[in-house]
Amino acid sequence: MRGIQGNSRSERSVPVLAAAVLCAVLWSPGGAALAAPTSVRLSYTGDTSTSMTVAWNTPAGSPTTEVQCGTSSGLYTITVTGVSAPAAGALGFVHEVELTGLTPDTTYYYIAGDLTDGYSQEKSFTTGPVQNPLCGVFSFVFVGDNRPDPTFGGGENWPQILAESAQHGPGFVINGGDLVIEGDDIGQWVDFLGWTSPVAAGIPFMPCIGNHDNGPGEGDTANYNQIFALPRSGGTYGSGTEDYYYFTYGNAIFISLSTQGFSGGAIPFQDQADWMDDVLTQNPRKWKFVYYHKPTYTHEVFFSISHEPNEEDQNAAFVPVIDAHHVDAVFTSHNHWYERWEPSNCSAQGNPGSNDPCPTNDFSTGTVYYVSGGAGAFTIPGVLCGTPDGRAECSGDHHYILVSIDDETATLETWAAYPQTNQIIDSIVITKTADNCSTQPQPDAGVPEPDSGTQPQLDAAVPGPDSATQPQPDGATAQPDAGGTDPGAADSGCSCRTTGAGGAPLWMGLLLVLLLGRRRLRRRRAS
Repeated sequence: MRGIQGNSRSERSVPVLAAAVLCAVLWSPGGAALAAPTSVRLSYTGDTSTSMTVAWNTPAGSPTTEVQCGTSSGLYTITVTGVSAPAAGALGFVHEVELTGLTPDTTYYYIAGDLTDGYSQEKSFTTGPVQNPLCGVFSFVFVGDNRPDPTFGGGENWPQILAESAQHGPGFVINGGDLVIEGDDIGQWVDFLGWTSPVAAGIPFMPCIGNHDNGPGEGDTANYNQIFALPRSGGTYGSGTEDYYYFTYGNAIFISLSTQGFSGGAIPFQDQADWMDDVLTQNPRKWKFVYYHKPTYTHEVFFSISHEPNEEDQNAAFVPVIDAHHVDAVFTSHNHWYERWEPSNCSAQGNPGSNDPCPTNDFSTGTVYYVSGGAGAFTIPGVLCGTPDGRAECSGDHHYILVSIDDETATLETWAAYPQTNQIIDSIVITKTADNCSTQPQPDAGVPEPDSGTQPQLDAAVPGPDSATQPQPDGATAQPDAGGTDPGAADSGCSCRTTGAGGAPLWMGLLLVLLLGRRRLRRRRAS
């Protein structure tokens, strides 16, 4: 449910005696709340340094939806009310509350629910750092294709991979889509929320939509949109939905696009590209990251076990904007393995719609494209990586990507994950021109806080890009590869393994490839 705006606020403490009485009323003799919140999760719908949105589900509706929070465990000095609405089937009711006016870089403890049906267990989160277009120190994680595989299982991989990534203490998690297998299957969303909420209750979770996530409708009628509280795309080229959006954090901007829909414009996806251009122009940040589901560049393996690059003809629209603003990294998923491509700039070669990358071998003139689809389902064995031109690394391991920003330096580490040994399998460092980071930080204006005098609306639209006019920082300089590889060298193959995913023998991996080749995944190409 998009961009919830809960803004009725009161200040109060919950004394110990009152809390004890409250517990006696709320809990049944068996010890369980009558309709206690489940699947509590965090996301951003406003300024990441001073706000946080909390969502959860209950079996039935409640007269009041609220979050109580404070900076000390068990002492909740702030109460904010929000809104709720019925969802489909076993999802029951979805509740959303946006906490605003928080202090940057501060840990808050909270409970969610209401006096009638009870509250969640206490959780905590930490607000983002003060926004500054040039300076910031933080980290985040990218994961994608966490869905279980209907043929070979793998649902148990996701919670363990997510938990491993959370051990690094990232500020938030972004996800490349395909959260479930069938987006119109409520039971799969219930499972997903159950697997995800132990981490997402303390670390904000910001997904993009994959081809398996649609249903039963599109846009606001999709289960995906009902479950998540995300910003809406506004402005001239915005859709008014959560299917594509942006947020800023520290000295970075993050843009989530949709390769599933909203493909309108003079050429496919031109409207989204124009919206992205406006957002990047009006929100200058030293670091720029874009993520969407279907890869710009990837290696297609025989038997259609992996998907082709530029599958929706999105490159001709997206790539010119990415090149013009020198986006630092583009994260995609869809293919169930890991690929990192050499820095590319096809616009400079006059062919932005190319299915193949255009290596510059220089981070200061090109964008790094990733394919990261190793967060749950059976992965493509590394022996099938091949040696396409312009690719730097490839692996069949389950994995996640950890990105650490330290002002002008970004370290991007790819970690193998469960059921493989949790260790770094690829790493690069990008360094830009240093700035004077003692200057006064500038607050973000990308998603204004709601007017506190208005009634919360379930699907209230979040305004589009702000009108900041500060010059856009950029200027990457030296970019050594910290993974022991030369970013300027030609592709010498991939980190091919002699075992399949999960350490299976090579013959088993090849057998699975042949089996997969005989069937097409449901909705391989979006309608």
